[in-house]
Amino acid sequence: MSIRAVPRSEFDRLLPQNSAVESLVGKEVEWFSNRSGDLLGAVAKGEGVAAWNYAILKRDQKGNPHVRKVMNDFFSLNAAKVDLLLSMAEIENIDYANREAAGFWWTSRPAD
Repeated sequence: MSIRAVPRSEFDRLLPQNSAVESLVGKEVEWFSNRSGDLLGAVAKGEGVAAWNYAILKRDQKGNPHVRKVMNDFFSLNAAKVDLLLSMAEIENIDYANREAAGFWWTSRPAD
């Protein structure tokens, strides 16, 4: 898995307009990215008892970030973080499999 924790400064560099993330999930406390920086995640603390939340953003082919997944109401930071990391790994694996399948189709297609 190529997901790693990153400091806030790196997250801000990868996603300069991250105010949308905080409006979705609350006050961010931990940040994550894959190696390429096209998959980003943030864990945040909202209001209330079960208030740990996260958001995952994925860049499109033009490099624009889009919200891929938002989850709310975890009872602990650790629970939210584990779910975030599993979800980011799943998204990364699905994207990799889709790229591989597309490449396989193009390379295995019979000549006309």
